Amino acid sequence: MTQTASSGTRHVHSEATIRRNIGWSALNHFFVEGGMTLSDPATVLPLLIRELGGSHAVAGLVPSVRLFGWLLPQFFVAAPMQRLKRFLPTVRALEAVRTLVYLLLALLLVHHDRTNPGLFLTVVFVLFIIARLAAGSSAVARSELVARMVPAGQRSRVVSMRSFTGDIGGFTAGILIGYVLSAEGLAFPVNYAWLLGISGLSFLLAISALSMVVEPKGAPLGTRVDLWQQLKRAPDLLRQDQRFLRYIEARAATAAVGIADPFFILYATEVLGVSPAMSGVYLSARMLVRLFSNLLWARTTRVRGNLWTFRVARLLGAVEPLAVLLFGLLARGIWGSEVPVIVGALFAVPFSLQGLAISADNISRTSYLYDIAPDQERPTYIGLSNTLLGPLQFLPTLGGLLVQAIGFPPIFVLATLCALWSYFLSRDMDGAEKPEGGARIQAR
Repeated sequence: MTQTASSGTRHVHSEATIRRNIGWSALNHFFVEGGMTLSDPATVLPLLIRELGGSHAVAGLVPSVRLFGWLLPQFFVAAPMQRLKRFLPTVRALEAVRTLVYLLLALLLVHHDRTNPGLFLTVVFVLFIIARLAAGSSAVARSELVARMVPAGQRSRVVSMRSFTGDIGGFTAGILIGYVLSAEGLAFPVNYAWLLGISGLSFLLAISALSMVVEPKGAPLGTRVDLWQQLKRAPDLLRQDQRFLRYIEARAATAAVGIADPFFILYATEVLGVSPAMSGVYLSARMLVRLFSNLLWARTTRVRGNLWTFRVARLLGAVEPLAVLLFGLLARGIWGSEVPVIVGALFAVPFSLQGLAISADNISRTSYLYDIAPDQERPTYIGLSNTLLGPLQFLPTLGGLLVQAIGFPPIFVLATLCALWSYFLSRDMDGAEKPEGGARIQAR
């Protein structure tokens, strides 16, 4: 039997239950990442918005809405969630909302007739916002569930396993995207309707898998605070915990890198003349690298600690926009406005570099926050860190306006500088970390 301690209360899980929880949690993330990739806000949805007649600014709004809607509610729902004894029912209810919205979007696309594109885009965005608010609220409960369902020493194992299976799901979805968008007989908008519909079904399977997790009995109650108290205490949390403040500052700089995210694929299709169907290849490349690099980052995190991997992720974040810029300038200089197919396929390299950075960030970001957050305040730490970053998610919208005014290259330069800034901020972070199986070290 293994005991998991939290705030003085012990929860006993058998080794078999721990393995069961890790397995079903990993399968849950396989379907979550598969569903998200099929409706990817940085590739698939910007292409859809452009097909529907939306501008670059509107296309840039998609990842902004996706992340802002996900981040915004988290701090506000953390207060009532800290009083919950069980988190699984809340996750199920909120994820059901997301599932229904994606299925409804698919149905609307099937019947889209282009008669009123402005109204249709508005409806799409309203539904998308609802889905993202539900997913963001669910994320707090889901993160706490993941933290509680295994001993503290195995949390990084759960995070890395979820990332690994999630990347398999994303890679599989990327292949499916390429097939659907290039298949004869699946013209617009039916092709995108298929992607959104399968995305909704994937979220449904994700709920089913997570429902098999055994949630600890007698889980500790968190601090009882109402929403107004929660708002008033936020500045004090940041003043009192400098590690938490520096963590948020570094993540804020990384969030600013997202100003360029939706424009990598649009740069490839609109400037380099690459087929939109190549988006599936790019996503598959990104997911394949994420998949195998998870093994690398899981090991380095155990050996060197979460903070070391967190810093490396910041550096890698600067490589992708720089690679896109250099690749584009070289390709246009040699082949002009329409590059050969094989060269277009090589554009998968920048997306692969992005996968390397995302994998390192996913494993280290969450695990480091688990390290520094007090057990009873964990939902608040998770929610506050994400909600504070919410407004920055509208930077891609600003990026869309800048693209229309000055073109793509300056946006890629700006994203590179933001990533480097994030790295230098992370150099000031510290924390006593204890990698699994290693001695306690002071990371700086």
